[in-house]
Amino acid sequence: MTDELKAQLRAAHTRVFDGLLDAIADLDEGGWATPTGCPGWDVHDQVAHVIGVERSMLGDPADQVELPDGLPHIRNDFGRAIEVAVEARRGRPGDQLVEEARETFARRLAAIDAMPAASLGEPLDGPAGMRMKASQMLRTRVFDMVSHEQDIRRALGRPGSTDGPHADIAVEQVLRAWAKMLPQRHGQHGVLEVVVPERDSVRIDLGEGQLHRGGTGPTPTATIHLDVPGLLALGGGRTDAPEPAAVTAGGDSAWAQAVLADAAIAP
Repeated sequence: MTDELKAQLRAAHTRVFDGLLDAIADLDEGGWATPTGCPGWDVHDQVAHVIGVERSMLGDPADQVELPDGLPHIRNDFGRAIEVAVEARRGRPGDQLVEEARETFARRLAAIDAMPAASLGEPLDGPAGMRMKASQMLRTRVFDMVSHEQDIRRALGRPGSTDGPHADIAVEQVLRAWAKMLPQRHGQHGVLEVVVPERDSVRIDLGEGQLHRGGTGPTPTATIHLDVPGLLALGGGRTDAPEPAAVTAGGDSAWAQAVLADAAIAP
């Protein structure tokens, strides 16, 4: 099973690396400067962020740059830490950023290849002081990168890359986080059914904090329909996320909208 898990995680990284490079192919200056739904970041900033975090995963020296004061999208120390790589690359030509991305992604795949499968159960350091089991860290990285790829694709009107192991991991990360976090945020119990195209529906029981798959579990209090980009935007707290009222398909819509108003899981 460990070898199978490593192969899945490697395949997911390959798909999202390829997807990111495809999403930014042949951009002109205006394309790089396109604002995205990730607060404070344009397309250039999104790619710079992914590069910076993946280089930190490689153990590269941290960028040395002072951040401007008063950046409104920085809410905590974690946000400040990951902004450094973005600030260090602001003003860098897009073709240079693409070249750095290609080189970084190739090194990351080589590093994953070199990991013994058994090490996936051991602790691994990540960005800004994160530390967790290696398999979960790699899933978290896939979720983050798929989210940013979809941010870029929505901003540029270049949809795609919503199927495959990378998308499966990203969707699962959001659903598991909702099962854990939403019960803590809402005293009113209920069951939220989430339907994502071409995937099994999932019911999140806010009383138990559990996921029920494939139409099993308690009767839904409300049902929502979200595609992969919409689910990631809502889970990521993006400004271009679908409005809760627009995704409620049945049941107690007021309850569902109250739950989805607190659905952001990003730090």
